[in-house]
Amino acid sequence: MSDQAVALDDSVLQESGHVCAFFNSRDQEYRVLLPFIQEGFERGEKAVHIVDPEQREDHLHRLQTNGIDVESTMLRKQLEIKHWRDVIRPQLEVRNWEEAYLRGGHFDQDKMLALIEDILNAGRAQQFPLTRLVAQMEWAQQDIPGVKDLVEYEARLNYKLPKYKDLVICVYDCAKFDGGVVMDLLRVHPVAIIGDMLQRNPFYMPPDEFLRELRKDSACSRTEGITAENRRLSKTVRDLVVLSGIPAAWVERDSGQTAEAMADMLLSMLRLAAVHVRLICPGESRADVCRCEDWPEFSRWLEAQQAAGNALVGFGSQPSLQLQTDRGPLSLSVMPIGINSEAGFIAVAAQRPEFPSDGEILLLSVAANQALLSFQSARAGYERKRAEGALLVLKEESDRAAGFEDMIGSSESLQRVLSQITKVAPTHATVLITGETGSGKERVAQAIHKRSLRADQPFITVNCAALPSSLVASELFGHEKGAFTGAHQRRVGRFELAEGGTIFLDEVGDLSADTQIALLRVLQEREFERVGGSHPIPADVRVIAATNSDLQTSVAAGTFREDLFYRLNVFPIEVPPLRQRKEDIPALVSYFIKVYGDKTGKDIQDIDRRSLALLQSYQWPGNIRELQNVIERSVVVSESSTLSVNENWFSRPSTQPSDSTLNTALLKKEKDLIEAALRESKGRVAGPTGAARKLGIPASTLERRIRTLKIAKYRFRGR
Repeated sequence: MSDQAVALDDSVLQESGHVCAFFNSRDQEYRVLLPFIQEGFERGEKAVHIVDPEQREDHLHRLQTNGIDVESTMLRKQLEIKHWRDVIRPQLEVRNWEEAYLRGGHFDQDKMLALIEDILNAGRAQQFPLTRLVAQMEWAQQDIPGVKDLVEYEARLNYKLPKYKDLVICVYDCAKFDGGVVMDLLRVHPVAIIGDMLQRNPFYMPPDEFLRELRKDSACSRTEGITAENRRLSKTVRDLVVLSGIPAAWVERDSGQTAEAMADMLLSMLRLAAVHVRLICPGESRADVCRCEDWPEFSRWLEAQQAAGNALVGFGSQPSLQLQTDRGPLSLSVMPIGINSEAGFIAVAAQRPEFPSDGEILLLSVAANQALLSFQSARAGYERKRAEGALLVLKEESDRAAGFEDMIGSSESLQRVLSQITKVAPTHATVLITGETGSGKERVAQAIHKRSLRADQPFITVNCAALPSSLVASELFGHEKGAFTGAHQRRVGRFELAEGGTIFLDEVGDLSADTQIALLRVLQEREFERVGGSHPIPADVRVIAATNSDLQTSVAAGTFREDLFYRLNVFPIEVPPLRQRKEDIPALVSYFIKVYGDKTGKDIQDIDRRSLALLQSYQWPGNIRELQNVIERSVVVSESSTLSVNENWFSRPSTQPSDSTLNTALLKKEKDLIEAALRESKGRVAGPTGAARKLGIPASTLERRIRTLKIAKYRFRGR
């Protein structure tokens, strides 16, 4: 189960604060409700807890160990701990709960309704903004006639609570109430907490309608009489309704939560000794939930079956399968979820020789079918979200792209890059692409993907520098509903969208420290967790990263993890800047003229010689992206079939600056010194053998001067 606390959504509770909460154990109950209780104290609200007298000390201890100052809250009358025995003692002056709750052998609904109103009115009189009443309801099991009146009392409470803004949470142990009672309790509570999710209850019936139906059933029972067999069949039908209907309320739950709920429901309905539920849902890790603490033989039997390669299929059709234990035989049954257990299985055991009966096999079959429907729905929803996300990403890519599909040119430096692409593409190796902004790093990544074994799978791009640091993790790994403010539904992240394909992380050097750790886990373990999630999701994704910064310098400065750098730098590719491949400019110009001519509907055949010479003499600090923009603007304003380029559009003069001034001479001298140091250190800036050490200046200062002087430090590597 998730470790998240119940979040009270005002939109869910605005109609009624009457909530039923179903839990499987005391630990789960307190894990979910303690943060809710703590929130009330922080808001200055009143708390009233009705607990089993035998659990009083444990309850106080749990409050205290979770940061609640029990003594001071009781002194200021902000907290009341009431026993079942004395819960209405101030009103009735009785001393034990049996006499207080019962009247003629039955639960006293009227007195209990009056008690609830007294508690809420007292909180209002004491000027508390709100009262949070949490009541454990297991006492009803000790008064069998009272269980019949319990749901009627809960229905009548819905007449009382709308005039209050307070919250009343009725806590039920799933294992102690059969399926019929659980279904009735769902019908009388507008809001439900199942596991750790608070939600509107789709089974809720208005009190008039429910009470009318309840009295009609009671009248039929008195006039017609119900035999033991009819009662058994009636219970089976009610259990079938529960199994078929309740999972519809578990929307947006992951496979682990659904498996937990299903295991506990079956344990209660079929009076089982042990149960094991396995669910396999797309986009999530396999969920295994086993309730066999008292029967370890059952767990060992399951492990032996799977170790032997048995698919655990077909046992459900056998009338009886016996497992011998020290305490007598266990009767077993296994029901596959899906024809070949593709969605999991349900294994159950009971210490009854007649188990499983035909009715119990039917219940198991319905549970398996319901799980299969959930599996198919989850698969369809997962694939739909993946498709929608992939389409959105492709749209973003097409909006950014200018049609430059592959690497154009014949220069020696480009051919060296193409040779590296050819070698690494068929492998699954992680690639780190370095180069200046606009030099075509993303095109290199696309070329690797197109020539890889994953070419028919998604290619997903993430610009790490373009996203706020607070949203990068959610963008990469997705998030669960309620993971943070504004997370109204589950989001599929880019790694899930890229499943089976390639993810390109542009400007990876800008990732925050926390995201670097998560990315390192993906590269090492091939799995990740959504933000706010607790279940690992396998990741079959090839990672290609790119950066225009020197990651080794960032590692030396402590801003980038060294272990992540080496994980990314398995196969490095350096993309040369355009000024180092000027012989490719004519081919690039021709290509862009064709692309933008087609887009604008202009028939441009050539470029004039003066403009081409101008383009080849320019240093292109913005690289191919800048060239692309200049050609597009020229095509837009062109009125002839021969393209001409306006020199004023360049971000810097195309001619080299004059050395006539002292300032220019000093800058040139500084540039020469830095280039000499880089040449000697083979392009390394930081570290004991780096250029910064040789020049006697900090590495950060040298990086800044390199950028200012437009020095291409990458060309010194490997010399």
